[in-house]
Amino acid sequence: PGFSPTGGPHAISHASRAAIFCTNTASTTQAASPRSEGLALMLDDGTRKSHSVAENTAFVTGFFRGIASPESFAQLVASLYFVYEAMEACFDACEDPRVCALDFPELRRRAALERDMAFFHGPNWPESVRPTPATRAYVEHIRRVARDRPELLVAHQYTRYLGDLFGGQMMGGMAQRTLGLQGGQGTAFYQFEGIPDTKAFIDAWYARLNAQPFDPAARAAIVDEGNRVFTYNIALFEELEGAWWRAAWALAVRGLADWDARVNAQWGLRV
Repeated sequence: PGFSPTGGPHAISHASRAAIFCTNTASTTQAASPRSEGLALMLDDGTRKSHSVAENTAFVTGFFRGIASPESFAQLVASLYFVYEAMEACFDACEDPRVCALDFPELRRRAALERDMAFFHGPNWPESVRPTPATRAYVEHIRRVARDRPELLVAHQYTRYLGDLFGGQMMGGMAQRTLGLQGGQGTAFYQFEGIPDTKAFIDAWYARLNAQPFDPAARAAIVDEGNRVFTYNIALFEELEGAWWRAAWALAVRGLADWDARVNAQWGLRV
């Protein structure tokens, strides 16, 4: 109760909505982290193995080497655009109230990616840019899930949106410094302007996740789908020149799973 996750004729501003969302669950997050129970805990624990699969010496070395080239970053932006366009179209069409309850305008990325696409690929990008093979496979999978088992879209919300929100400051900042981007140009994807407090929002999202009526079989299937989404993302990043973005994204998602112990010490994020 309080507001619709997709807004409406009387919807308040995104920033105010996010602030209310976090405030309404403040007492819960202070008493006990929602990440210590329920589906939130299952997702964090159940996807740790996927996070660690990619963690090897070459992987971490690639992370610290930095972005391979502006071309590889432009390709990443294009791949992300097609993935998010498919995801968010499926969210718009979804009638499962559990999925809708976790869908917030503050998290949506398509409009931001359209700005980044215009920056890197020019004004005619809708006619000139096409998805790569790994991106097409990812998009087809999203559409299959939305058609056959829409409740599993929750795993896509968890794996992509929360990873992007958690790692956005790090990844966007690295891109700006390495590629010499000014004023946030080309990195709108990593800027969540409607979310004033990242940690509070993520904790509150987890609390709402735990409140959804999934039975044990559905919870297990969502965890399995989270691991599957991770595999699709690794394939997407492996198409790029160099391992940096694969490393950055995986470390961001793993950091999300280990939030409390790692966040300030390792990356110095303002959360």
